[in-house]
Amino acid sequence: MELEKASVIGTLSLASVLTLTACASGGSKDAKETDGKTIVVSVDEGYADYIKSIKGEFEKENKVTVKVNKEGMMDTLDKLSTDGPTGASPDVFLAPYDRVGGLGSEGQIAEVTLGNSKEFDDTVKKLVTIDGKTYGAPDVIETLVTYYNKDLVADAPKTFTELEALQKDPKFAFASEPGKSVGFLAKWTDFYYGYGLIAGYGGYIFGDKGTKPSDLGLGNDGTVEGLNYAKQWYGTWPQGMKDTKKAGDFITEQFISKKAGVIIDGPWAASSFKDAGVNFGVMEIPTLTNGKKYQPFAGGKAWVISNYSKGKTTAQKFLDYVSNAENQNVSMIKHKKFQLT
Repeated sequence: MELEKASVIGTLSLASVLTLTACASGGSKDAKETDGKTIVVSVDEGYADYIKSIKGEFEKENKVTVKVNKEGMMDTLDKLSTDGPTGASPDVFLAPYDRVGGLGSEGQIAEVTLGNSKEFDDTVKKLVTIDGKTYGAPDVIETLVTYYNKDLVADAPKTFTELEALQKDPKFAFASEPGKSVGFLAKWTDFYYGYGLIAGYGGYIFGDKGTKPSDLGLGNDGTVEGLNYAKQWYGTWPQGMKDTKKAGDFITEQFISKKAGVIIDGPWAASSFKDAGVNFGVMEIPTLTNGKKYQPFAGGKAWVISNYSKGKTTAQKFLDYVSNAENQNVSMIKHKKFQLT
């Protein structure tokens, strides 16, 4: 799936992934030169080569210069309120989703349009939209997904009812524990992994979309229903699944050894599966038995524009460019992340 977590239902177009550490920068000299003919894009060192590799076409098409500066994302955000008024902040940079709303409300980042709006899932759009105003172009989302072994599972299950049927398939029987199966495995001993199940059945942490701490929802009927459903699954799983410290390793080992059919894990797991030679697919977590979506935590980052920028029009064009399907694909390959378009 270092995450800034916000509870959302992840609907993603999929590929492999590791956590992206995004960033920002802004040498004062370069930023002061920004006039629309030159824009400064701030990223961390790990992202700089990617921006440099794609900026040439944008510069040619728009007859502008894109300068790439390197600085940590949080450093740039922390200095924005002081660097911005002096012209020292970059024009374009990355910000975590949980900072976008605050920066927009404070007037630190500019309202933008999503030129590729139809290519983004509605859930992703909500992460950059505050009070009906959009303040960024989604770059990456990190959330839990379903991995399935294509050699063992002909068709990726779309519902938990299908997963229940898969669990009964004799080929997934756990040899050392009669009656137990590894057809489907999920690390529900970890709250980060299990919350999506609870939320899907109506449980929640705080009420009013997480803003009302006096309203605790982890003891409501929905939570109880979700936990009871999880209990049913634990009755079919090997004892190792109950080990709070080692359940994750057990799941990974079963999938890498090509014994487990379907598992729930995050984008960070994809590279190890690939290295192990597993022929796997990735998809959204199946629909729960009540017809609702699994609702995992999610986090990520968006491209934003400084409200102090003198080149907002050019910066907006760059947001459209860097977030189009082609460049998302390039970034996905370079940074092993989920493609959002």
